[in-house]
Amino acid sequence: MQNSIAKRVTLSDRVTTLSQTLFSPLPVINGQVVYAQMPAFQLTLFLQQALDRHYLVRLQFKAAPEMAPATVIGQLKQDLAGHLTLKQNKQLTTIVTPELLRSVQRVK
Repeated sequence: MQNSIAKRVTLSDRVTTLSQTLFSPLPVINGQVVYAQMPAFQLTLFLQQALDRHYLVRLQFKAAPEMAPATVIGQLKQDLAGHLTLKQNKQLTTIVTPELLRSVQRVK
């Protein structure tokens, strides 16, 4: 019984990945949607808005060609020295370097 459930889950994951690949207007690498590279001024503006308005954001980092980019969701914070961190949960915080970002999106 468990084996058939595991096969269905694996099959549904494959179907989801395949449908994203076929019908998404954005490229998909290893099941990960790759968002367009934002210009530097837009990244700066969106990061500042996320900090000022305390938005929950999705950050996508740059990656090597043919590699899926890292995507993280969390609350963006800035310390007194100006370093950016993304608080994902109580245990996990990501240090953010704006030059390594590909895109910033607000999560609703």
